[in-house]
Amino acid sequence: MNRWWLNNTHLKSRIFAIVAGLCTAAIAWSASAINYDGNTLVLNTEFTRTQCGTAYKKVMKEISGLACSRTTPGYLWAHGDENTGDKKKIIAILPNAKSKSDELVMTVNITGDPERDDWEDIATGVYNNKNYVFIGAFGDNDSEFKDQYYIYYFEEPTITSGSSVTKSVNYIKFGYPDNKAHNTETLMYDNVEQMFYIADKVKGGVCHLYKLPFRMDYGTSLQTPTEVCALGNGEVFNYLTGGDITPDGKWMAIKSKPYVLLWERQGNESLSETAKRLPVQIAAYEEEAQGEAIAWDDNNTFYTTSDQTSDQPIYKYTREGITTGGIATMRQESTAKRPKILNNGMVVIERNGVYYNVQGQILR
Repeated sequence: MNRWWLNNTHLKSRIFAIVAGLCTAAIAWSASAINYDGNTLVLNTEFTRTQCGTAYKKVMKEISGLACSRTTPGYLWAHGDENTGDKKKIIAILPNAKSKSDELVMTVNITGDPERDDWEDIATGVYNNKNYVFIGAFGDNDSEFKDQYYIYYFEEPTITSGSSVTKSVNYIKFGYPDNKAHNTETLMYDNVEQMFYIADKVKGGVCHLYKLPFRMDYGTSLQTPTEVCALGNGEVFNYLTGGDITPDGKWMAIKSKPYVLLWERQGNESLSETAKRLPVQIAAYEEEAQGEAIAWDDNNTFYTTSDQTSDQPIYKYTREGITTGGIATMRQESTAKRPKILNNGMVVIERNGVYYNVQGQILR
């Protein structure tokens, strides 16, 4: 990249990103950059993105949630926004299927629910050595429900190709501690604490993270999650549309239009403490129109897709491995040590006078 480009008046008028990069991480500023309590996020460049199939829209129009199966590894559970009548179902999808006809594997019809039809997220987890599926029936775009938010749960079935089964769900009813309506699209389950982590979705306001222990003796009584912390300041990453926690509880990822934010758990700490630290931003993530779904397979792999009415790609993000001088080192360095450059809204990493994009390609 020549110096004349950086000094060009026309290009300067369009520049809105300041990016600092060293080794495998960088920091990004822009007009829409993420700031958390006045700090700027480190850019995580460890993941690569590939397409690995399509979200099966012939069965459900809008896919709001994905979760990786724990009983039958390699498969994804998905659900849509429309969940009334015969549409109350989740489906099993096989990413990387050899043909489109092989993608849809299994349908699970849902009964026994309290008729909340705005499902917004799905998760899988372990409790008492059994695998469970959790569904967040807590969307509230019109702020009309207040204390009628639900988490449905049932034992996860083994996925059998071409089958259709019916599951009667149990559910947990909850309302928020401020006794107000909250629109919510993020349900996560932590196997370590056997705890739900729930993030509300606020456009132009402050999003918060809440926690609620998973117990089977709640019955129909109203539960109140505990507020953990704010996940924004009302101006940045305030539009949370989905999230998931790795099976071992090490990593928490939340989709925030147009980012994926990543938190790393340290040692045996509570995830509540993890969430209070500055997250990093995953550079490889490319914004999806109404991208609401994200699911961890393991510590190094997660999937995303878009909530659109036509068939949309499923994307697989794979971590290439943490190397010395990566995220942990960057956290300890002061921002003054990181070289800063300007570019036109594109992430650029400078190493020894050479400019790269996040895929490692040299920019000329």
